[in-house]
Amino acid sequence: MVVETLTLYENKKIEIALPERPEPDQPLFILAHGAGNDMHSPFINAISDGLQKREVTVLRFNFPYKTEGKKLPDRSEVLEDSWKRVIEWVGENMKYRGLFIGGKSMGGRIAAMVAGEFPQVDGLVFLGYPLHAPGKYDEIRDDYLYPLPQRMLFVQGTRDGFARMDLLQSTLNGLRDRARLHWVEGGDHSFKVLIRQGISYPETLSKVTEVVAEWIHQQAPAAP
Repeated sequence: MVVETLTLYENKKIEIALPERPEPDQPLFILAHGAGNDMHSPFINAISDGLQKREVTVLRFNFPYKTEGKKLPDRSEVLEDSWKRVIEWVGENMKYRGLFIGGKSMGGRIAAMVAGEFPQVDGLVFLGYPLHAPGKYDEIRDDYLYPLPQRMLFVQGTRDGFARMDLLQSTLNGLRDRARLHWVEGGDHSFKVLIRQGISYPETLSKVTEVVAEWIHQQAPAAP
């Protein structure tokens, strides 16, 4: 893995990590972390490793607050500009067959807020989309999804406190054929399932990466 640092502004830095030998004929997925962890979390590691085994190149990155070792996320403007900076860097420095962006919870939500500015993005992947804060069902975060031209994959746990099932389904109904939903039965916001289901966490995340990789390969432009 190669780790590089990008300068944003106000001395804010973004850390990016990518394979030592990216495959130019593979789809590329830019993967962002959630609010409470970073690009080296066990969740991000498992998703990244699983996708790369399934021939999807993954570039992950840390928002500036994590690069600085802080716990509280940057303001929305900084998070959005970070995503833009990473997408621009990828366009200038990497070759790939199809570009996809998204991530865990907050990372995916912020990706949706900037995706409309980048027509070169072929699709978005949401790993636990934070449709609302827990219990706040009248504060739905989906207005910026509807104008997006890209196709979207939502992977969501059925016990996710950040996305009540009926409310998420209502949002997806509004997106029509641009969105696909994969439910993780019994999964919480990080796809951890109930013990009585008899499925280990690594098994669950392996299935998630299988779903994501299959969808990305379906959406990626055909090889020349």
